[in-house]
Amino acid sequence: MRTARVLPAMMMVLLAGVARAQPKPVVSAPPAFSQGEAGDASRLEAQAWWEAFGDSTLTSLVRRATGGSLTLQQAQARILQARATLGSAKADQWPSVTAAAQASRSRTSTTAATGTAGTTTLYQAGFDASWEVDLFGGKRRAREAAQARYEATVEDFRAATLTLAGEVASNYITLRGNQTLLEVTRQNALTQRQAVNVTEERQRLGLTSGLDAAQARAQLAATEAEFPSLEAAIRQSCHRLGVLLGLEPTALVAELSPAAPLPSAQGAVATGLPLELLARRPDLRSAERNLSAALADVGVARADLYPRFDLTLGLGLQSAGTSSFASISSRYWSIVPGLSLPVFNRGAIKANVARKEGAYQEALAGFRASYQTALEDVENALTNYYAERTRAAGLAESLGQSRQALALAQERYRRGLTSFLDVLTAQSSVHTAQRSLTQSQALILTDLVALHKALGGGWAVSGLSA
Repeated sequence: MRTARVLPAMMMVLLAGVARAQPKPVVSAPPAFSQGEAGDASRLEAQAWWEAFGDSTLTSLVRRATGGSLTLQQAQARILQARATLGSAKADQWPSVTAAAQASRSRTSTTAATGTAGTTTLYQAGFDASWEVDLFGGKRRAREAAQARYEATVEDFRAATLTLAGEVASNYITLRGNQTLLEVTRQNALTQRQAVNVTEERQRLGLTSGLDAAQARAQLAATEAEFPSLEAAIRQSCHRLGVLLGLEPTALVAELSPAAPLPSAQGAVATGLPLELLARRPDLRSAERNLSAALADVGVARADLYPRFDLTLGLGLQSAGTSSFASISSRYWSIVPGLSLPVFNRGAIKANVARKEGAYQEALAGFRASYQTALEDVENALTNYYAERTRAAGLAESLGQSRQALALAQERYRRGLTSFLDVLTAQSSVHTAQRSLTQSQALILTDLVALHKALGGGWAVSGLSA
């Protein structure tokens, strides 16, 4: 009776050593972001933020990219691999059953131990089943690890989808920004060409020397020299977008080369709360799943310290002749219970447990670091966005003043009240202000894209998720 009471007690102690509760990772989160409005961001992941730019071409490119991207195809292939691994882990919990049938015929020699020669025929068919009893949860934890890693690959796919949408949007904005810059530069060149004509006419009339005309031609040449670099940048953006869509680099050149304006900036973006990033950003969700897998790996390693129980069953028919093969008397069966306990290799097993625990601690630190980086991404995106909006307002004011200064300089030059150098300076100021304002407007849009990526928005849009 005492033994009967002691054994269950010992078993409970052993089980307690294996089945430990999974602690939730703890992160430090501020109550709110330093800028922006929290608003209602509960469904931010399901919002197609690229549609808010009001550009049908951009929306089409994002859709086409998610359908043809080779990067997403790689991520999908990793999901299939993880799903197969999970299926194998689930199947490992159940008995392994095999069916076999054989027929043999043998003859013993006269010099054998029996001293008589003979021929033996044997027909056999049956089933063999083996099952390891998962008493200490090793197989269960292995299944949990496989499940978590499968879910992590799904989150990786979602993260890749979000990154792809952001890259398409950013490159498209860069494309339209450079096209706008090229148009601005061409308009400035036309204005400068008119200045060349004016100075050459004044030189012909003897009103000025050839210096003014030479200076005007020099400024025009410098402006026209900007054309090739802008045209090259436009073509490179087309190439990049083609590759992002899973196409040849030049596949979109004809489609995207016609100039179009920059997309329109949208209104305020609801940022939500910092802690909500854990549930919304797929890269953080993936890190949490990998953390769970690392913890389950510890459980698998610990289970190796305890006894293993297995059971092998055999059932079938065995007969020396075909006529009696199906009879009841030809049946056979076997039951073979087994027990194994690590003895001399416990040091190696404990070292493996320590290694898995170290891997878990590494994953935990990595998870916390990823969350801190996510917070930094949002704060940087907010800072850049609001700062660039302020800068754009200042540049718009600067452009207006520069245009007024140019008009005054041109009028004074025509009246002979100032030198052509003042006109050149004013023209240069207008060109610089126009260029800076266009670049700033494009930066505002790319900052918005970065903000949406940092907030984890868009991956759950219908047709874009795994």
